[in-house]
Amino acid sequence: MKEVNLRQGRYSPFENPFLNKSEFCIGNQTIKTHITQQKSIDPNSNETANIATILITEKEDKKSFIKIFAAGVQAIFNLSRTGYRALILALQIYHANQSNHDGSITLIWYDGGVNGQKLDMTDRTFYIGIKELINKKILQPKLPNQYWMNPAIFFKGNKITFIKEYQINSSPTKTKEKTNQVQQDLPDDGYQTDIEDFTNK
Repeated sequence: MKEVNLRQGRYSPFENPFLNKSEFCIGNQTIKTHITQQKSIDPNSNETANIATILITEKEDKKSFIKIFAAGVQAIFNLSRTGYRALILALQIYHANQSNHDGSITLIWYDGGVNGQKLDMTDRTFYIGIKELINKKILQPKLPNQYWMNPAIFFKGNKITFIKEYQINSSPTKTKEKTNQVQQDLPDDGYQTDIEDFTNK
């Protein structure tokens, strides 16, 4: 990364440079930033909202791409380590046979591995992982040892984009309203004093 010298820096006193340039290269990453208008997700509202978007593009070799992609899927679908390992295996087999499938994949366990590929796992662990991928709607059974693939996850392209939207949570206001309501429902101090006087008699 280029060293910044604040004493000999290039100043821009009259114009914000970020308004003209929204793409930056840092290492193997290309970072693009922009602000877009988007319709509110609330179906009862037609309001538009300004959304700041930051897109980071990284270039990786095929092996690293599969692992990074699988890690992203693992985070989104909350996969266990076993489910993640099964996903890595399915992705590797899929990418090795992209021209020979109809949207399904064959995963046969024999001789201590899947499709002839030796694995550092037991058949029980493998099937637990496959069951998790089915439960998470990543795979669906087609025939014995054959599974339909979710096309959003198993795809022929060489790019993938994960989108995660963050929204400011307005729940503190709701919590305050609930607290006020609870306080209103409680008896006042005078009522509590009457009970104390009654119990002391």
